[in-house]
Amino acid sequence: MRAKHTIALLAVAALLIPAAALAQQGPQFTLGGTTYTKWLWGNQRYQGALYNFKDAPGEGYGDNGQGTEIELLLNAKVSKAVEVKARLHSRFYQNFWTNGGGWGNPSGGTDCSGSGDSVGCGEFDPRSNQYVKLRGVTVTLTPGYKWIDSATIGSNDWGMFDPFVVGRMRYIDRDNVSGLLFQGSALDRTLTWDAARISLYRLFAGPSYTTGNFHAADGGYVGQLHYTPSSTWDAGALVEWTNDIEVDPNDNNWDNGRNTTTRFRNTVAGIKLGVHPSAGFDARAAWYYSTYDSVPIAGAPANFGINGYSPVPAGQHSDWSGKVDVDLLNLGGGGFSVNLEGFHIGAEYASILAARRESDVLLTEGHDSTWALPGPNNAAYGVFGGSGNRSIIGYGGWEGNAQQLATVNIDNQFTDFNEPMAETAIGWEGITIVPTFQSGALDMSAEYSYITYDTNWQAWGDDSRSITNSLYPAMDTQTGLGSYRSAYAPFQDKTTHIALVKGKYVIDAGKGIDVFGKIKYIKETDNRLNEARYLPYAAGDCSTSGTLECKGVKNYYSPGNSTADYYSNPPVITVNGVTGYKWKPFDSVSDDDRDLKYWMVNLGLGYQLTSDLYASAEYVHFDADLQDGNTAFQAYNLMEMASGKHLKNQVIVKARYTLGGLSECGIVYEYNYGTFDPDFGGGFVVQYADQDTANNVKVPVGSPGFAGRYGNWNSLLKRDFDQQRLKAYLKILF
Repeated sequence: MRAKHTIALLAVAALLIPAAALAQQGPQFTLGGTTYTKWLWGNQRYQGALYNFKDAPGEGYGDNGQGTEIELLLNAKVSKAVEVKARLHSRFYQNFWTNGGGWGNPSGGTDCSGSGDSVGCGEFDPRSNQYVKLRGVTVTLTPGYKWIDSATIGSNDWGMFDPFVVGRMRYIDRDNVSGLLFQGSALDRTLTWDAARISLYRLFAGPSYTTGNFHAADGGYVGQLHYTPSSTWDAGALVEWTNDIEVDPNDNNWDNGRNTTTRFRNTVAGIKLGVHPSAGFDARAAWYYSTYDSVPIAGAPANFGINGYSPVPAGQHSDWSGKVDVDLLNLGGGGFSVNLEGFHIGAEYASILAARRESDVLLTEGHDSTWALPGPNNAAYGVFGGSGNRSIIGYGGWEGNAQQLATVNIDNQFTDFNEPMAETAIGWEGITIVPTFQSGALDMSAEYSYITYDTNWQAWGDDSRSITNSLYPAMDTQTGLGSYRSAYAPFQDKTTHIALVKGKYVIDAGKGIDVFGKIKYIKETDNRLNEARYLPYAAGDCSTSGTLECKGVKNYYSPGNSTADYYSNPPVITVNGVTGYKWKPFDSVSDDDRDLKYWMVNLGLGYQLTSDLYASAEYVHFDADLQDGNTAFQAYNLMEMASGKHLKNQVIVKARYTLGGLSECGIVYEYNYGTFDPDFGGGFVVQYADQDTANNVKVPVGSPGFAGRYGNWNSLLKRDFDQQRLKAYLKILF
C-alpha cells in the first residue's frame, strides 16, 4: 500500500511541477493603487470644489469640504515582450463627503455650473458623482530587436523630452495625453533616440485654448537624440512639429473625400551640450528655436485686445531661447560652490507642448507665490465687484516661490495653497549667480539675479497697429504685485533685481532642532509708456484752470493710431464743493510708471517630536512698497489698482506623520493677515461710494474712492486682510 501511495504521489508531482512552471512563465497580473483623503477648511467659505484654485470659466473652487478618491493601478505582464498598464481613478473634484456617495443634488437642478460656491448637480454632474473612470492605458512592447528597445502605445507623461519643447502634464492628469513612443539605442548605448507621435490635447493645445472642431487627426511629432561617448561630455538634439488642422470649409466636392486646412502649426528645434571634465566643474548649454503659424479660422484668433486669452500669440512668429549653466563645485575643498546661469527666452518663442507646470527651467527663485494675481487680495478683475470677481486663491496666494516656465500656457489649475505655483518666463533674459556653502550642520545659499526683458517695447513692438489690435495675449495684464501668466503688455520698459540669502542649521539638542530662514529683496521698475508721442492727447489738452474741460485733441503715434482709443479723457465733476477731474488726465509719460521695492523675511523651526511625527512652525513677513501708475493709468482699466504700501504676514504650522502603510499623512495650517494702504497719486476729485457701489464692491457707503473709465470702483480706504486656511491629507498606497 505504502509503495502504491508513493507512486501515486510521484505521479501527481510529475503533473503539478510542469504546470507550476508553466504558470510562472505565463501572464502575471498585479493590482495596486492609492486612496487619498483631503480635508479643506478656510474662512473664505467657498465650497465649489476640493481644490483651492480653479479659474477656468464655469468651474468650481473651494476652501471647505472633505472628500476621498481612489486610484486603481493595473499591471499585466503578458510575456517577456508585452506589458499592459492601466489606471482607473475616481473624481476628486466635487465628490464631497456631504454628497452622500455622489447622489446628492444640492443645487436643486437650478445651477449646474459648478462655479464659485455652486457644487454642480450631484450624480448628474461628472464633477460630483463618484464614478471610477478610465484615466489611461499603456501597452509597452520590448521585442528584443537591435534597432529598437521599446514601443509604448497609449498614455504617457512625456517626461523623457525637454520642458522647453515637450513637457510633462500636471500630476493629477499625468496620463491624460496619449500617443506613440518609440525608443532605441546604438553604439553600445552611447547613442539613444526617442520618437513620438502625441495626440494634441484639445482642451488647451492650440490657439484660444482649443484645437478647433476637427481634433481627431491633430498631433505633435517629436524626435530626440542623445549622445554620451564618455563621462566628460554629452550632446543632444530634438525637434517637434505640431499640426492642428480643420476640415476645409471651401471644399464643396465630397465625392473624393474632404480636404483639410491648417489651423495652427508649430515647429521647435533644440540642441544641447554638456561638459563635465571633473568633479569640480560642470557646464551645460541649450539653444532652442521656434516658429509657428496661427491661421484665423475655426476659432483661431486673428488678434487680441488689451487683454486676450490664448496659449500662443496670433499670426506668424519665430524666436529663440537659450541658456548656459556653469557649476563650480566645492571650491578649495571647503564646501563652497557657485552656480551661474545666463538665459534668454524670446518674446515670441512658443512651444504648445512645453511644460506648463511641475518644471523649473531657470535657476532663479523668481517671484514669490503669495502675490499671484493683480489685485491687492489676489483678485483678477476685482475692480468690477460682484460675486464673480472675488479672489479665488485668496489673500495668502500660494506658499513659497514660483517655478519659471518657457510658455504663457501656464497651468496652476487644481492646486491647493501649499503646492508650487508656476509663472511664465517668456521674455526673460539676464543672469543668475547662486553661491552655496555647506559645512557640518550648516547649509547656506544666496542669489543675485538681474533680469531685463525681450518684451521691452512700445505699442507691442509695432507702431503700425492700434494698441487694441494686438497679436499678443496679455492675460490678466501686468499690474499689481504679480500676475503669473502675463508675459505681454502694450508698453514696457522693465528691469528686475532679485537678491536673497537663505540657510538652515541643525542645533544639536534633543533629536536635533532645524532652524531655517530667508531674507529676500526685489527691486523692479517698469516705465511702461516712455515716449511722448504715445500719450493719448495733445499737450495741454486738459486745462489746469478755468472750466477744466478737455478738448479731446488726439495725439497720433502713427497714421490713424492713438492711445486715446483706449485712454479716454476724464469728465469734470463736483463733489462736496470740490470741482475737478473724475480721474487724472493721461498727460505725462510718468502716469503709468511702476516701481516696486519688496522685502520678504522668513524664520522657522522644525523638530522630530516622536519617531513618527515631525512638526514645523514658521513666520513670513512681506513688505512691498509699490507705485503702480495713477488714476490716469487705472491698471489698464481692468484690474484693481494696487499702488501703495502692502504689509503681509503668514504664520504656517505643518505636521507630517509617518506610520507603516501610510505614504503621506499631514496637516498644514496657514494664517495670513496684513494691510494695504493705497496711494493713487493726485490730479482727481475724491468720490464717495453710494449704495449701489457699496453693494457691488463691498465697501462702506460714503467711503472714499474713484470711479474709472468703465464705471469700476477703486477704494481709497486702508484695507485689512485676514485669511485662514487648513489642509489635512491622508494617502495610502496598496
